[in-house]
Parts: sequence; structure tokens; C-alpha cells
Amino acid sequence: MEAEKRWLKSILHIENNQSSKDEQYLELKDADHLLHLLHRTLSENAEIPRKDGISQCTFRNVNELMDVGIHFTPSETMSLAHIKYLQGWLWFTADVELPPITVDDSTKPLLLNLIAYETCTRDASKAWVTSYICLLDSLIDHPEDVKVVRKAGVLENSLGSDNEVAKLFNEIGTDLVPNSLAYLDAKSKIQKHYKSWSNTLISQLKSDCDELCKFLDVKSPWAFLALLGALIALGLSVIQTYYSVWSPKSDCDELCKFLKINHHL
Repeated sequence: MEAEKRWLKSILHIENNQSSKDEQYLELKDADHLLHLLHRTLSENAEIPRKDGISQCTFRNVNELMDVGIHFTPSETMSLAHIKYLQGWLWFTADVELPPITVDDSTKPLLLNLIAYETCTRDASKAWVTSYICLLDSLIDHPEDVKVVRKAGVLENSLGSDNEVAKLFNEIGTDLVPNSLAYLDAKSKIQKHYKSWSNTLISQLKSDCDELCKFLDVKSPWAFLALLGALIALGLSVIQTYYSVWSPKSDCDELCKFLKINHHL
């Protein structure tokens, strides 16, 4: 029993000195074999929602979602069944919690075995590994997408370059059929956020700002805003100086001249 537990902890990258919170899913009872044990751990407390609303959700990759204010954070559970969409304190921002995953040399064969196990069960409601890989495949198109989730703490790359990780998920995700109801609530909210006209407008403004920053050789949008503020202040100063020196004559000027002559002001 202890040998199986040590194996499972090594696969899930749980250290021996971590808190019991990370080990609460390591229930070894009634497991037919090690693959069954691992799959049950990764789909702990999974619930398939009832079909209420759209079930076909399509959205872009990580970087395009970032452009409309969606950010990614690691969830506190290792279960692949729990993905949450959390609205931010600004209407155009949101966080998507994803189960953290470590990618190394053993990841591909391990995922393929888990997917094969789900295929043999013939129960779509238990296809959480397949559904999660399909979700990652849709989110990760390029090495830049891997870089974003890696920096967010969602993915730990022990495989090599980000390009290799992107290639791994794209290869595994080919021809997979996920459960269409998996993550339905989160995916519906992501799609709604992505298609919002106000978020699209903000995304376009951000994109234009980034292009202008590149043109002006400014390294960040904040530096661009500081530069823009300085230019506006300089322009206002020039306008004030112009009107102070070359201001056009008015009736008020004639009145002031008259008062100075006659009243010695």
C-alpha cells in the first residue's frame, strides 16, 4: 500500500514534506490497478453538469484571451475536473483557474495510457483526461501560449523548450473527442467574455497601443502612456506660451490700456 502511494505521489509531483491537503485525494481503496488509481485521483469529485444552454464553445488561444483581459491562475486542486471562470474587479478582466500540470519525459506516455483507459471504459462522463487535453490543445497553439501559462504557474516545463510542450499537446490532442459537457460553465463564460464588444474594443485599443510602442521603440504600454502624458503636457505648455506672447488683441486689452493711461494703473 505504501509503495503504491509513493508511486502516485511521484507521478503527481507531490513532495513528502507537503501538507496533507495535497494528499487528500490519495485514496488507495477499491482501486483495480495503478492506472485506475491515478485516473480516479485526477478526476476526484467530478460532476457532469446538465445540458443547460450551449454545449459547443469555441474560443481562441491563451494569448488572444489575454488580449481581452482573461488571465490564468493555478487552481488549488489537482483534479482535472475543476476549471473555474472568475470575474475580475473590472468588467473586462477575468481569471480562469486551471489544474496545474508538470510536463516532463513521462508526461506523453502517461497521458496516452490514461486516454486509452478512458476509451476502454466507454463512459464519456469519465473522460476527464481527454477533455482536459482537448482544452489545453485549444488554448495552446504556439510556444508563446506555453510561456504565458508557465509564468502563471499553471504549467511546469521540465521537458525542454516551450515549443516542445506546445507540440506535445497539439499531437496528443489530434482526433480526440472530449465530453461536450465537460467544463461547460467555464467555457460558456469564456466565450461570452471573448465575444463581448466592449472587451473586443479594449483588445483593439491595446493592440494599437502595442503597435505604436513598437513603432516608437517603447518597451511597454506604461512607458508609452508616460511618454504620451509628457507630450500632452509639452503641447499645453507651448499653447500657453504662444497665447501669452502673441495673444490676439481684444476689447479687454483696449480697456486695460485706457485705465492705465487715465488712472495711472
